Amino acid sequence: MNTTKSLLCLNDEGQSVDWWFIYKVAGKSIVSDGSKAKGTEYVYFDSSFHQGDKLVLSKYLVSDQNDGALANTLNQIYTAQNDDLGWFFYNDENPITGITNPSRGHTKGVLAFDFKSNTAFWLIHSTPKFALKGAYGYPDTAVGNAQTFLCVTLKDANESLKIAQEMYRGQQPNVYLSSAVPKSLVNKKEDARVALLQDHVKYGDTPYADVVPFHSAAGTKFLAISKNKHWDTPGDDDFYNDLVAVKLNENIEVETWEHGKTPNATDANSSHRVVGDKSVDLKSLNISPSYAWSEENDHAKLAISDKSEKHKYVCVGDINFTIAQEKRSGGTVAFLCPPLWKSLWEIISPNPFHKKKKK
Repeated sequence: MNTTKSLLCLNDEGQSVDWWFIYKVAGKSIVSDGSKAKGTEYVYFDSSFHQGDKLVLSKYLVSDQNDGALANTLNQIYTAQNDDLGWFFYNDENPITGITNPSRGHTKGVLAFDFKSNTAFWLIHSTPKFALKGAYGYPDTAVGNAQTFLCVTLKDANESLKIAQEMYRGQQPNVYLSSAVPKSLVNKKEDARVALLQDHVKYGDTPYADVVPFHSAAGTKFLAISKNKHWDTPGDDDFYNDLVAVKLNENIEVETWEHGKTPNATDANSSHRVVGDKSVDLKSLNISPSYAWSEENDHAKLAISDKSEKHKYVCVGDINFTIAQEKRSGGTVAFLCPPLWKSLWEIISPNPFHKKKKK
């Protein structure tokens, strides 16, 4: 029996899109109308938006079980019955056991591929203890902090192999829930997807850092940038200023969970600069109500090109801009989208949200 017609990123209305991006607001936000934030509201952008469009406030919540882009996309897996479908959920903070695995990558997401329909998607997110087992739901423990999500509809089922190989070597995910090995892969023991479905990753202490290009169904180019925990040469080991900024050849701004000492602002060669942003304010999006929160309440893993740069990269991943993360595996996915970049550049700021006003 096959009830899965395809595996695609689905938008808020359940329609297929090439990719989508979600920024979930912080439950500890200050809301423009004086109300209290639920912490499950989100702003949304996808590949169907046009030049000049901005992030929009969704009418749905990430906690809705049957509505919104996140539930629509993941429910394809929860309701699937297909012997040629493969999928796995990974998170260093296991939602089933509640146990954190610090030896694996500081990485979170879902990779799904279906050989019958020749479709696949990759969801990258920053939410601890998500996604849940059995049926879609959003953990109460993740409501307080903001989170980021990126879903990409891959070119075809085999494009998922590129992702799996990169994850196996670089991100080293903690796979806590998976399907059986699809029948198309049963005799392919060396396939990285088979290894990850069985929660196996590459071991050893060989440093790894690389950029792996891949494509969406509509031909959009993405760059999977990752490193393992052994990529720690002194002076050349911070993920953002020594890998992401260097590979993109851009000065960048990052909005991540910075609860800890942060690295230097420049890379080892002092040729690129990384600015750690400190607050988010959605006022420029002209949404009602609007939300604002400080970095202390933001669990995003987001980076964008600096305004001065010619290219306008958006990077969504799972590594924080902290020194402690130098000892963790993980990565980010970079792509060019000027209108989404502009929305993000307008809402994030290097200035502390609670900065005192001069009297």
